[in-house]
Amino acid sequence: MNDALASSFAAWLMGSALAALLTARFAWRRRQAPGATPLALLLLSLAVWTLTYALHWLDVPPGAVFWLDATFFGVVGAPVCVWLLTREFTQPDRPMRGLEWLTLLAVPGVTWGLLLLGDPGGVLFGTGPTQDAHTRLAGGPWFRVVVLHGYALIALSALALGQFWLRTSGVYRRQAGVLLAGLCVPWGVNFVSVLGERPFPDFDLTPMLFMVTALVFLWGLLGFRLFDLVPVARHQLVEQLGEGVLVLDGQGRVLDLNASARRLADPALAHPVGHPVTRVFPRRGGDLAAQINGLEGQTELLIDGRSHEVRVSHLRDRAGRSQGQVVVWRDVTRQRQAEAALRRAHQELQARLTEIERLQAELSEQSVRDPLTGLHNRRHLGRALEVLRGQPFSVLLLDIDHFKAVNDSYGHAGGDAVLRAVAGQLAGAVRPGETVCRYGGEEFVVLLPGVGTDAALAWAEGWRQAIAARGVRLGGQRVPVTVSLGLAGAPEHGTDPDRVLLAADGALYAAKEGGRNQCRVAPPPVPEGTSPEAPALECPT
Repeated sequence: MNDALASSFAAWLMGSALAALLTARFAWRRRQAPGATPLALLLLSLAVWTLTYALHWLDVPPGAVFWLDATFFGVVGAPVCVWLLTREFTQPDRPMRGLEWLTLLAVPGVTWGLLLLGDPGGVLFGTGPTQDAHTRLAGGPWFRVVVLHGYALIALSALALGQFWLRTSGVYRRQAGVLLAGLCVPWGVNFVSVLGERPFPDFDLTPMLFMVTALVFLWGLLGFRLFDLVPVARHQLVEQLGEGVLVLDGQGRVLDLNASARRLADPALAHPVGHPVTRVFPRRGGDLAAQINGLEGQTELLIDGRSHEVRVSHLRDRAGRSQGQVVVWRDVTRQRQAEAALRRAHQELQARLTEIERLQAELSEQSVRDPLTGLHNRRHLGRALEVLRGQPFSVLLLDIDHFKAVNDSYGHAGGDAVLRAVAGQLAGAVRPGETVCRYGGEEFVVLLPGVGTDAALAWAEGWRQAIAARGVRLGGQRVPVTVSLGLAGAPEHGTDPDRVLLAADGALYAAKEGGRNQCRVAPPPVPEGTSPEAPALECPT
């Protein structure tokens, strides 16, 4: 080859190396995406291969043969990077294992060692004279190992990318197409060259076509957002779900299950796919199968003492026939426990509120009750009278006769006993809606809504006689007890409740002045300008 053509060829190779380096830098910036780092390393390997081949043609010291041998630093590294790129792009969730790394790096490692040692014994390049790249590549036995290893990795990568291209669509299919195009063109030419079919005997066209590879990859990075939009594999999507996912066929056999589902499966069954669901889940499969049989929708199951929300969807063909089921469940134990705790807290709160309301009602009732007799007190009487304002009612004011003498003879305990006895008789005699109050000391008030004075007078006389007939037992003996009563009513004695009560008080005073143990009805009010009021009417004794 003349010097001008060699210089042009070398210039092309250097341009290819520069393009590969620039594209490698672009890919390295996206190294967080699956496949981006191996792509950058691949482009660096291609740049080393292309640059050393250019220096070979320029015969730069230490000589053409030295640089030709140096191309193998890139040659043996490139197929490894191709496989790493393909594997990370198509299977991002499957990390490399130790044996895989050993198989992948053993051949490049030995080759780099032979290169650094100067290829002792011609194991790599043989012992014949070197004329050009092609005679150099017809070398020793290790060269055949390098070729087989490299093309095996290229073939596996092309197959994986092709399968990925077939099962995806849209931007992900276009990305896979870019990778296939960038890899197949130069490696196809390299395969033809190694077999001996060379259109240009003096040239190895493979490094020259790496310019095409770099440009295709750059087009993919810019045009199809290669490594910006990364496909999410099924394993990455389904395996990392916290929910259990189980796929069954029409016969109830397990077609697929994720990691969360496998945690509930029989640990003795290493490969559950293909087995009946009752075999995969021996402790709970029967219940599971019974629950989901024919079900389409959502239910809740108790599995190993924990609550699971289960959703079942049928897989149907075009005719609508069920071909299997997808079962998805999630552990809702904590949620149910939290709900139960919330319900208990709500019930406790309701119980406390009820107790508070009861206590409030009790306190409210106590505030209008006389603690000694249990009757309502004057506060309640005032409220009851206000309710009756403008309505007909009668009021009886009752006083225990000679109560001071009882206290003097029997002490305050005896007096309290008499008060309770009279209060009990009055409380037992009134009807619903009628009110008995302790007015103060030994005085009581009976409020009779809707009752006229004539009827009230008859009832008052009956109570007076009953109290007198019964008496109270104190210290083992019967003590006679009598009462005096004053009666007034509305509207006969006015419409203002306080005036009616005042009239009843006047009648009571008249009864006591008249000899006690009797009932007096207050006289009608005297109109203005008339003579003074007549004496109160006396109940017959």
